[in-house]
Amino acid sequence: MPASVKLQETYGDDLQVIFVECQNTPKDVWEAFVWKMKWMGNGAMWTIERPISTTGNGLPETALIGNDGSVLMQGHPGNMGKKLEEAIVAEIKKAKQAPAGTPKELEKAWASFNKGEIAAAIAECDKVASEASKSAKNDFIARTESKVKRAGWLIENGFITEADALVDKLDKAVKGSADLNPKVLEQKAKLAAPAVEKERDADKAWDLFVGDVAKKKPFEPGNAKRAEGLAKKHAGTNAAQRFDRFVALSKVELNK
Repeated sequence: MPASVKLQETYGDDLQVIFVECQNTPKDVWEAFVWKMKWMGNGAMWTIERPISTTGNGLPETALIGNDGSVLMQGHPGNMGKKLEEAIVAEIKKAKQAPAGTPKELEKAWASFNKGEIAAAIAECDKVASEASKSAKNDFIARTESKVKRAGWLIENGFITEADALVDKLDKAVKGSADLNPKVLEQKAKLAAPAVEKERDADKAWDLFVGDVAKKKPFEPGNAKRAEGLAKKHAGTNAAQRFDRFVALSKVELNK
């Protein structure tokens, strides 16, 4: 677990670590345990939904899923050694290149897309006007739309700081694209709404709080009291619910 957390912190957005609780432990217990072990405060995801089937009955079990959704490695992490991180590095590199077999005339489009110049990439596809370029264009649009959808989810759930950064990045990337620009502008308009400002302030307070306590002793009484105060200050926001959740988890008794 600590090694996976370190990988998430090292590679950031280039890697998504997903921890799956699969022993029917109550959510309050495993979530409180995760905080206590100082594994929060990074981009790792925690769930009880298995993205793939396990291969055996032993724990822990680790799997590396590639960019194309295929399982590249799976089994006990102790048997993987340095090969796991080497495979991660290779897959990150691959994600920043054109797919194998890309026609030469589309290499410029893929280079633009991988640099975040989405409108330029689509324009290059339109110049080529082949079946391969249509496929690449549809791929660019689908990938970008998934990010726009992600931005909408972030806004709806009060993760405004992250939404601001994502929408700003998308806004610059899709300018001039008739397919994508209106969709990004819709999310931008949501972020500019007066009602979102309260959520923005609350989310900033949450991010500061997590950044301060996650790697120390999260459940010290002073931190719980501080969270209670912030929940009241930002009442009615999504972040207030997260503060309340933290307080509740700080009261969970864990087996020693």
